[in-house]
Amino acid sequence: MDGLVRADNATWTFLLSRSPQRTRFLDPDFLSLFDCPVRLYVWERKGVPAIGLPIIDASEWNDRALPMCYYQGLIYNNELLRGQASKSTQNQVELAEMAITALCEVEPNFAMSLHPSLTDMRGLDWVHYHDQRKARLSINPRYTAIFDLEGHTTESIRSVGRSSRRQEENYAKSRENLRARTDGCLQSLMRLYQQTFAKQGRAVDDKEVEILVKYVSYFLDADLGHIVEVIDASDNAVAAGFVFEDYDNLWHVPLIGVGDTRYGGTLLYYAMLDFVHARGARSIDFNGANSPRRSYFKHSMGAEAKLYFDVDYLASEA
Repeated sequence: MDGLVRADNATWTFLLSRSPQRTRFLDPDFLSLFDCPVRLYVWERKGVPAIGLPIIDASEWNDRALPMCYYQGLIYNNELLRGQASKSTQNQVELAEMAITALCEVEPNFAMSLHPSLTDMRGLDWVHYHDQRKARLSINPRYTAIFDLEGHTTESIRSVGRSSRRQEENYAKSRENLRARTDGCLQSLMRLYQQTFAKQGRAVDDKEVEILVKYVSYFLDADLGHIVEVIDASDNAVAAGFVFEDYDNLWHVPLIGVGDTRYGGTLLYYAMLDFVHARGARSIDFNGANSPRRSYFKHSMGAEAKLYFDVDYLASEA
């Protein structure tokens, strides 16, 4: 029998381990940190989990997504996408349409952030295509910036970016007397994170700080995450970034904090690139390049634009 069923953590983890969209952002243990409603569904084909659909309620954060989380969307079982490209594409489109159409019958609203590997949106766009009484999915393009590290050396990492970035790295060292270290502390990261948003006129409340401390600690305790800092002559941190290792040698940069420094941010990004490169990283995802300023900076470092999609469903919009 084919159909949509609720999945327990074991079934979800089984499917996740066989998915090209596998990410630690979808690990049940990680999701449990947020203490929010999470309902996991799978569409079964001939009794085998074929596609997974996470419903994550972030309403208590007054947002569509959990803080600093990415790619929490549908996942496919790679075993069902093998074979000729034409057949694989057909399976992917059909599975998405069937599974999400069924999901809309039991979930009146939801939000997902799709993995960058998912670029064919026809299956999602066809949900309720022929039924004008029902709401359609809202599919919105988003961008991140990914630096492919394969084949690079420390020198070539710098050569693909703008010359102004290399100059800023030198200025950070020569003019501001800054240096990087890879054993930064969580307290400095959170202080600088809050300071970054304060400069933008937004206060980070205690609730968000508390959950982000748990978030970072989860990866630090598992020896998957590291805090890279830029410090001044007095050993005070003026910039800090959190990186963690996802599956398949991909690393993420979900949290950054930059304080009172002109060039320290550039030094920080190069330090993070050097750090993950030394650990055999295949690539590093700078996690978001949508605002003009962030987009320009991350791409000027040499990271390439990568498209992904946000998907939202609200039944009351029909």
